[in-house]
Amino acid sequence: MVTLFADIAGSTRLVMYHDPEKVLGAFRCFSELVSEIALARRGHVKDFEGDGVLLYFDSAVDAAEAAVATRAALDRGQCDSGCGGGPGVPARLALTMGDVAIGVVGPPLHRAVALVGPSINLGARLLKAVPPGGIAARAELVATLEVEAPSLAQRFRLVDPAL
Repeated sequence: MVTLFADIAGSTRLVMYHDPEKVLGAFRCFSELVSEIALARRGHVKDFEGDGVLLYFDSAVDAAEAAVATRAALDRGQCDSGCGGGPGVPARLALTMGDVAIGVVGPPLHRAVALVGPSINLGARLLKAVPPGGIAARAELVATLEVEAPSLAQRFRLVDPAL
C-alpha cells in the first residue's frame, strides 16, 4: 500500500496572522483539492487531521501522479484564488509504501478507519523533514516507479537514504 501525506506548512503562522474564517477557507480548499485529485487517481481519503490529509492508494504510480498533480495545482495558486482571496497554502507532501493493516476502530456510534504499519509512522516523520513546496518519497517507492513509470520516477531524487 502507498500512503500520501499532505500538509499545510506553517499553518500556525496562518492562524496567527489571518482572519480565522479565511484560514478555515484555505484549509477547506486545500483538503478538497488534495482529496479530489487523489480520488480521481483511484486513491482513498483516510482522514483529515487539522491542516493535513492522509490518503492511501493501491498503486505507486497513482499515488505519485496524485502528489505531482497536487503540487502543480498548488503552484498554479488554485487554493489561493479558490479561497476567496484568502492566504495561500504552502504545502508539503510525503509518499511512503509498505505493509499496512486497514481496519475500523472506535465505539459503534463513532467508527473510523485506521491505517497501521511502519510506513504510516515513517510518512508522518518524513513529512516534517520536507520543506514547503516539496514532495518526499521513500527509495522503495522511487524504485517501484523506475519499473512501472520511468518518466515519473525521474521527477524524484534520493536525498537522504537514511530516512
